[in-house]
Amino acid sequence: MEQADLHKALSRYALPDARESLVQTSVTLGIYLASISLMTILLHYHVQIWIILLLSVLTSVIVVKIFIIFHDCCHTSYFKSRRACFWLGHCLGILTFTAYSDWQRTHGIHHRYMANLERRGVGDVWLMTLDEYRMAGRWTKLRYRLYRHPLFIFLVSSPFLFLILNRFPSKGFRAREMRSVLFTNVMIVLAIVYFSIAVGWKGCLVILLPMMFMASVLGVWLFYVQHQFRHVYWAHNKEWDRYRAAMEGSSFYTMPSILRWLSGNIGYHHIHHLAPRIPNYRLKKCFDEIPELQEIDPVPYLSGLRNICLSLWDEQSGMLLSFKEAQAIKRG
Repeated sequence: MEQADLHKALSRYALPDARESLVQTSVTLGIYLASISLMTILLHYHVQIWIILLLSVLTSVIVVKIFIIFHDCCHTSYFKSRRACFWLGHCLGILTFTAYSDWQRTHGIHHRYMANLERRGVGDVWLMTLDEYRMAGRWTKLRYRLYRHPLFIFLVSSPFLFLILNRFPSKGFRAREMRSVLFTNVMIVLAIVYFSIAVGWKGCLVILLPMMFMASVLGVWLFYVQHQFRHVYWAHNKEWDRYRAAMEGSSFYTMPSILRWLSGNIGYHHIHHLAPRIPNYRLKKCFDEIPELQEIDPVPYLSGLRNICLSLWDEQSGMLLSFKEAQAIKRG
């Protein structure tokens, strides 16, 4: 199928269903609120803290689902009405600690220039090529090795991004993004104050904090595995191809059905980059009905864990390498 024909076929799925969007949102928020209520009741009756902490961690997957809906709103793919996406996105941004307009702008840049070596640095994971790393100074190498260490990127960088960095507008912000950040921050503060008055600061520490911490880890992991894998595509601006960037620069991350629902089918990431206006609940159907979309090597669910040590992109081989593999390569 020619690219033009493929995009025409994809456009048939880029039609949000208001009823399905509302049902998905209602079910997701219903589970979220029920879980918060249950943990609040257990805390009131002095149930052992470890049980509440466990429930908080489990609820983090629902926060990820909320973020997926927020993500669809940012692409204005969740409702036909841009205004509906705007308001729902801002409301969900409070629950996910992410300002709607600011994230929408940076994520849009990620989509426009994904896998373009000259356009790195906005809305993506810091990536250096092998040659860049070898020519870098000692301090830059140290910072990069620290940043790419799995424990740092998931346990330090992830919560720092959502809890701290998202409280400020991104580089190049405009008045619209600043208003969105201020609105989100004010509403987060009010929500935390209300929750602490109703439940107590202990409730914030054992219910909200573990939930948001784990949600940030899971969210960054999903984003990471979608663009960090062995044969990922990267190219310089002159050779960069948008179609190859979507099909080869994004992974098809396979997951069990329950995890597909919780992650909003985001594992079909190559389709999402080909047609970001397709709502999450249509991605699987799109994949099943268009054979050309199935011509991509999947990243199996557990096998994706092996990618966390891949850190340097080698331009000659076109592969992502670990530091150990890169060290073994000798070049004249």
